[in-house]
Amino acid sequence: MKKVLTSVFVAALLLSSCGSYEATGAYTGAQFGTILGSAIGGIAGGWRGSNVGQIVGMAGGAAVGAAVGKAADKKAEREAEQRAYQRQQRAQQRQTSTQSRQQKQQDDSGYDPNNGGDDTLPW
Repeated sequence: MKKVLTSVFVAALLLSSCGSYEATGAYTGAQFGTILGSAIGGIAGGWRGSNVGQIVGMAGGAAVGAAVGKAADKKAEREAEQRAYQRQQRAQQRQTSTQSRQQKQQDDSGYDPNNGGDDTLPW
């Protein structure tokens, strides 16, 4: 029972992890590189060529996939920073417009727009 529970816990931990475009790109590139390298190595050198081609294709595909994924990660990070900056600008604009409306509503005549009963003359 402990082994089953431990296995379920480990599987849940591994399957719920975070990911990045770089890691996904490296994995996908390695998979495609393995397939293409094996096929090209098999055509060029038979069974041993297939094994060597598989290894070389996996390494090359992982490197290319990681490079493409890293560029995608940087793009996503820039977009997130831009959205945060735009949110901050909108919040500042709302605050500025609220303050300007409040300043326009203030009146030096002594009139209380809230009808608080403390209207006074400024003299």
